Amino acid sequence: MESNARDKLEETPENVRRKMSNTSKALGYENVDTFMEECLREKSPEEAKKFYANWAANYDNEVKEVEYNGPELFAKSFPKLNVPRNAEIIDIAAGTGALGEKLNAMGYKYIDALDGTPEMLDIARKKNVYRNFCQFLMGCGYESPIKDGTYDVAISCGAIGQGHIPYNAFYEIIAMVKQGGLICWLANDPSEGEDEESFKTVMADLTDSGKWKVFQEPIRLEYFYRKDSAFFRVMQKL
Repeated sequence: MESNARDKLEETPENVRRKMSNTSKALGYENVDTFMEECLREKSPEEAKKFYANWAANYDNEVKEVEYNGPELFAKSFPKLNVPRNAEIIDIAAGTGALGEKLNAMGYKYIDALDGTPEMLDIARKKNVYRNFCQFLMGCGYESPIKDGTYDVAISCGAIGQGHIPYNAFYEIIAMVKQGGLICWLANDPSEGEDEESFKTVMADLTDSGKWKVFQEPIRLEYFYRKDSAFFRVMQKL
C-alpha cells in the first residue's frame, strides 16, 4: 500500500514540473509550463534549431514526464491503414526517433528520418531504427534534398502546426511521395487566427487542385498532450 501511494505521489503534476525544471531553467524559463509554451511560439528556422538542439539530450525522458503521448497514439492508429511492411517511409521531423522505434517494432524496416536539428538526429541514429538520415528544415523555402516520388508513405507526429513545421510544407511532403502514396500526421488542429486560416487554405488548395484526397476521415485521439486531444489525418496523393 505504501509503495502504491508513493508511486501515485510521484506522478502528481507538481512533481512533473519539478522533474523537468532542470532543462526549463537551464534554458531560461521559469517553469515547465512556460517552457512548453515556447514550443508552440512561432520561431525562425535558426531559433527552432537552437531550441531543439538545447533540448535534445533530455528530450526523450522529459516528453514522457509532461505526458506527451503522440508516438504511442500514432502507432495504435497506423496499423489500420494496412501499409505493407516493405513500404518505404519518410518520418518528417523525426526528432530523436520515438515514432521510428514504434514502427520498427511493428516490422517496418525501410524508414528514413528527416529533421532540421542535427543533435536530435544524432540521438535517433543510436536507436538503429532508421535506414537513412536527412537534415533539412521543411517549409522554409530551401530546396528539398529528397527526390520527388521517393516514398510510399510520409509520416509525422506532433510536428506540423503552430511553432513547428508550417502548413505550406505539405507541398514539399507531397512531392516526396509516390502517386497513390499516403501522407499521415498526428497533430492538434488549429483553432483560431492566422494559423487556422493557413491550415484551411493549404488543405483546400491541395484538394481542389487534385494533388491529394482524403484517404480516411480524421480520427480524434484523446490525451495527446496531457488532456489535450489531436487528430490523426491521412491523405492520399493523386
